[in-house]
Amino acid sequence: MNIKKQISRLYLYEIVSGLQIVDAVWVFFLLQRGFSLGQVGIAEGVFHAVSMCFEIPSGMVSDTIGRRRTLMLSGIVSAMAAFFMIASDNFYMILLAMGINAVSYNLVSGTREALTYDSLLVTGQEEMYLKVASRQDFLYEALFAFTSLMSVVTVSLGYKKAYLLGILQGILCTFCASLLKEAVVEEKENREKMSLGIMAKEVAGHFVRTAKFLRKTPKVAWRMAYSGLVCAAVYVVYMLLQDHLVAVGLEPGFLGIPLLLISLCTMAGAVLAEKSRKISSRKLYLAGGILTGLSLIFAGRNSLVISVMGGGIAHCVSEVIMLRTETENQKFFSSESRATMVSAGSMAYSVFMTILSPGAGALADVLSVSEAFALLGLLAAAAGVIMFCRMRCENEK
Repeated sequence: MNIKKQISRLYLYEIVSGLQIVDAVWVFFLLQRGFSLGQVGIAEGVFHAVSMCFEIPSGMVSDTIGRRRTLMLSGIVSAMAAFFMIASDNFYMILLAMGINAVSYNLVSGTREALTYDSLLVTGQEEMYLKVASRQDFLYEALFAFTSLMSVVTVSLGYKKAYLLGILQGILCTFCASLLKEAVVEEKENREKMSLGIMAKEVAGHFVRTAKFLRKTPKVAWRMAYSGLVCAAVYVVYMLLQDHLVAVGLEPGFLGIPLLLISLCTMAGAVLAEKSRKISSRKLYLAGGILTGLSLIFAGRNSLVISVMGGGIAHCVSEVIMLRTETENQKFFSSESRATMVSAGSMAYSVFMTILSPGAGALADVLSVSEAFALLGLLAAAAGVIMFCRMRCENEK
């Protein structure tokens, strides 16, 4: 395998997949179409409920049919989701579109990381994984930041034209995925000649092995849960922040500017993750949890500047936590089940999102956005303290 060409194509895939022009303003579009914050929370909850159900199976499919084919399939499914978002204004159709979109994310989740790690492993360069993964996240967030800046244009286009561009983006992702090469680390059966029955048995076997692995290595399961909780709390705040910023005086047409700043903070987190090797995970989890919690509380203030700063710092810290957790956990995974195990971590995130998203949306409607943000902040800080105490008791660094 030509590792330089493979990595370059993986970077290209990140660039194209980062062109999610609707993701920065999808909440605004739903509110503009007449849906309430509570319904937005339900929609996001459905997204993550579906994601939770399909996260591990999608990783198993990736381990079974190959990473390249799975990434190609994800682009097609993403295009389908964008089509259903403009097919009708019926709320149940919106929920269907959110569910289909969740499956497209599931197919990428774990697959991209597994292909990256195995590509480096097969060439004996697996120690470069954190560096490459950080750059992948940096590129993705850079393009997301660009789309956030362009949200002024996206909003002016209207949701129908914006989602039509989303269909095109899904097709482009499929094309970029087709340029990648499969990384074969271990001798495996020829997947192309497997019957559906054998494939189903292998998927079931993956599930059993995943459950056994997590029981035998609780440190990995705890890290997955902690990272999932913190990242979920941060994203729920980001989701509700769009409406909050408008409520405290920001013109809707300028919504892309604070979203851009928050995306830049996420990019900074991707860079800092690579520089954080010398900090022990135990200290990182404690400091990261508390800092994220305080930042989320400040994000709910009625000051535009403080609110954006709080959201930005929370995204920066959660990005460091996510990348460090993923890198540490990769060391425990075998190649044949790597995508499945990474997907198990993503499922933890989906579980918390399924609970926190509709819950926070309901609290924001009944009480206030500030109180909803404060509760999420306290939850993240408490998780950091609990994780620190557990790792100290288990003598984990």
